[in-house]
Amino acid sequence: MKTAVVMLTLLLGLAFAAGPANSPVAPVMATDNDPNAVSGRARSLTSMDDPPTIEWTFDCEFESVYNVGVTAVQDSLCWVSAGQATLKIGIYNIADPAHPYRSSFAQTGGPSGWGIRDMAYKFSTNEVFAGFDGQRFHVYNATTHVPNNTYTISGYTGTVRGMAYSPIEDSCWTCNFTTSPMAKFSITGTNGHTVRAAAQMGSAYGLAFDSIQDCFWVSNAGAAGSSPTVKLSYPGYTAVDSFNATGWDMGGGCDMWRDTFLLQLEQATPDMIWCMRFNIGSAPAHDVSLAQIKAPPAAMNPGAVTPKALIRNLGTSPEQGIPVTCWIDSAGTRVYNQTATYPGPLAPGSQDSITMPTPWNSGPAGNQYNVTFFTALPGDEVPRNDTARQITRISGAIVSDTIVFKRIPMFAPTIDGAISPGEWAAAGCYDISDVLGRSGTPRPLGSAFMYFMYDDAFAYMAYDCPPVTSRGDYDQFGPYVDENRSGTWSTDSSEGNHWAEVVGGNDSLVYRALLNTTPNVWRMPGQCPGCVSRSGLTSGHLQFEAKIPFGTRKGDWTVAPGDTIGYFEYTAQAPGSTYWGWWPQTLVMNNWANPAFYGFMWFDPSTGVEEGKTAAVPYALYRVANPVRNSANISYYLGRHSGVSLGVYDVSGQLVRSLETGAFEPGVRTVTWNRTSDNGSRVANGTYFYRLTVDGKSVSAKAVVVE
Repeated sequence: MKTAVVMLTLLLGLAFAAGPANSPVAPVMATDNDPNAVSGRARSLTSMDDPPTIEWTFDCEFESVYNVGVTAVQDSLCWVSAGQATLKIGIYNIADPAHPYRSSFAQTGGPSGWGIRDMAYKFSTNEVFAGFDGQRFHVYNATTHVPNNTYTISGYTGTVRGMAYSPIEDSCWTCNFTTSPMAKFSITGTNGHTVRAAAQMGSAYGLAFDSIQDCFWVSNAGAAGSSPTVKLSYPGYTAVDSFNATGWDMGGGCDMWRDTFLLQLEQATPDMIWCMRFNIGSAPAHDVSLAQIKAPPAAMNPGAVTPKALIRNLGTSPEQGIPVTCWIDSAGTRVYNQTATYPGPLAPGSQDSITMPTPWNSGPAGNQYNVTFFTALPGDEVPRNDTARQITRISGAIVSDTIVFKRIPMFAPTIDGAISPGEWAAAGCYDISDVLGRSGTPRPLGSAFMYFMYDDAFAYMAYDCPPVTSRGDYDQFGPYVDENRSGTWSTDSSEGNHWAEVVGGNDSLVYRALLNTTPNVWRMPGQCPGCVSRSGLTSGHLQFEAKIPFGTRKGDWTVAPGDTIGYFEYTAQAPGSTYWGWWPQTLVMNNWANPAFYGFMWFDPSTGVEEGKTAAVPYALYRVANPVRNSANISYYLGRHSGVSLGVYDVSGQLVRSLETGAFEPGVRTVTWNRTSDNGSRVANGTYFYRLTVDGKSVSAKAVVVE
């Protein structure tokens, strides 16, 4: 036991008073064990005749003396969670246990007190499931160390203390001493239900799923020296065996590594990671697993993609002629069914990619598909690892954690609250639908879009919210910028937030900054010079357009072409602040004011119209600012040689003036309209439309004619 640490905890008890409601009291906080645990509770089981061999151990108190959970990650690493004042996750190189420590990162977005408890790794998606208090768990990206999502487990009460994941069912399990049952639930926290009663869990702390021996290992945090690791059958969840390693104190989190080794955190002095190898005989001769789905991705734009997977030879024999099948289902209907054969040979311990023979064409934005890959090697001795599954969602725009701000040096949109295809065709379009529920209820793909482009004077932004069909006070969007990517807002600078909203039926755009006052506080200096925002329902649903000037004044963006800034964005509907858009999607709600968690926005210095290059945008129509009094210049862009007609039409759709007809080369063309019809007469005041037709496809833009 960590006597010195316990005494320190008692002396500094107030420092830890805000831990989770079910945390043990101060005298046992150093080990986070169950104060009600029965010593040797599981000793009535038959002790294993052939307990695991201790391969190695190492001290994991590089970051903290309060370590609680562990999981193997990316084959050669493990994460160790540290609670209390540290609240970090340490990264260790278990491929070199003699020199294990590498780095650490902070736990964010909800964990408190003991922080992250046990963890489990999903290889196919490179994600870590990390449990904590409030029935919640994070789903970390194992490479970026950022939570992709946070879920609450249904049908379960207590801390998510133990955590196990099974690739066979693509499901998770948790437990919490004797205060909560062992529960099974989906990887998004739904369908939670009890599989073993709380009273049967003893002092259970960690869970690990063993796909080779078809069992769960349950690590106990009971009395020191008498905390056996229990084997539960799967399925059935019956305690069938146990072991207590020589020198073992009491257990923390646990996880399987490379299907053969059990990693366990020992809560002792110091905390240790133990690697134990089960003596289960030699590896099977024939075992090929479906390790990872590489395509389609979890989120993609409408279009074609060729399915692709990663297979791994876990057996002792080289394999050839390995059949791999891909199924893609939509609402229970199979829309793709293809099989490819990997010719081989695939050597033992090696892996390789296999690509399906034909591409898959997705449906429109908003669709969702269930993707399944599986191997069917004749004579495969371990079929449980042959399948991988995922959900693929289709977006109508780019889904990315990096935004490219497009440069448009020649033309600017009219800020009137109506997003015209011609105005924004050359802009970068991003789907920022809050699909992960970072700000509350998850929103489907296609529920919020944002557009970005800039010229020498302004940054232009547009926000489209198709589900919102009304416009009311406090509908709003908010871009936040960390211009120097320092992870903080510099006081008394132009970093901060531009807040565009509807107030009293009118649009306003104000600037808020962290000023160098005592104490440092947010101020609202009012309307920033040159900032404009407008909202409208011309499209039938809510849209915003805005522009923010570049410069050095308060409220200006101090950004130049080629710069990268930290950026956060939301789009909200009142009343009640229903958030439809949220970017980056990795940022959780309580980090919105922390620039360290913002995404990256890059200001592309190149233009969309470069001589000798074919642009991705096939054509675009722009116009000068309304209103039109005596004449107007209408400019349009062609990405390739095209047949073109450009005309002015009245509100009934009748052609008023033909401005341009013919086939033209790529580039920008400008035509002047002198406010006359085809018969030479001056048109009356009113609303007209420019219509550009390129190779049979049309876009329009509005013109308001006044004296």
